[in-house]
Amino acid sequence: MQPRTPLTLCVLLSQVLLVTSADDLECTPGFQRKVLHIHQPAEFIEDQPVLNLTFNDCKGNEKLHYEVSSPHFKVNSDGTLVALRNITAVGRTLFVHARTPHAEDMAELVIVGGKDIQGSLQDIFKFARTSPVPRQKRSIVVSPILIPENQRQPFPRDVGKVVDSDRPEGSKFRLTGKGVDQDPKGTFRINENTGSVSVTRTLDRETIATYQLYVETTDASGKTLEGPVPLEVIVIDQNDNRPIFREGPYIGHVMEGSPTGRSHAVCHQHGSPEYATWSSMGILTG
Repeated sequence: MQPRTPLTLCVLLSQVLLVTSADDLECTPGFQRKVLHIHQPAEFIEDQPVLNLTFNDCKGNEKLHYEVSSPHFKVNSDGTLVALRNITAVGRTLFVHARTPHAEDMAELVIVGGKDIQGSLQDIFKFARTSPVPRQKRSIVVSPILIPENQRQPFPRDVGKVVDSDRPEGSKFRLTGKGVDQDPKGTFRINENTGSVSVTRTLDRETIATYQLYVETTDASGKTLEGPVPLEVIVIDQNDNRPIFREGPYIGHVMEGSPTGRSHAVCHQHGSPEYATWSSMGILTG
């Protein structure tokens, strides 16, 4: 018979999980900042970094692809926005669309001091031609919105953005559907001027996994100018029972030769033994 071998497994666990909380493990797919500001320079210089964007699909960003509303800019794989040539005026706003097989999102780049350019949005959104949303004759562009369940305060929080590349002056965005004007009412809302979509409360995927919303633009009287265009909101599953260790350190002993998947250890916390089963942690034997 092999001798018993003490293992300090709990010390390792406590180091990994001691400072872990639900907020630390929560990941929201999309741009970490959806609105950024750029001060209009005398000139945007070719290949000179303008700013950095951070996109995370919570799955490793495999096959991440960026597209910019202006043909004079590109976003490198590391998220750096650069000009493709020397250019002075590019308008007041740029939009960047990021997409992976798992998520997609849009960021707005506000150019402080920029001037309007006729037709500056006409060459935007090449990605709209490949958008999963069926296209009609329209200029409203939407991307599916992904929201993790069980998010905490503060609310409301921005979760996405709708863009109309040819919206008449004075027109407004309007959002309808389940979760807006249908039960559960008031869960989502849209800024009628900017198109920013926000969520007002915690979502539960087990209750509703997908919301089908609709976006349209209206004139001052409320008459529909364009749309409605479908906007899908997908609630992402989150583990409700994350392992959290707030005390410690823990010292554990596992007998060599213990069965795989059923390993038990005695953990001592401040001298008091506590029994724990770590089959889900993949701890096997000495």
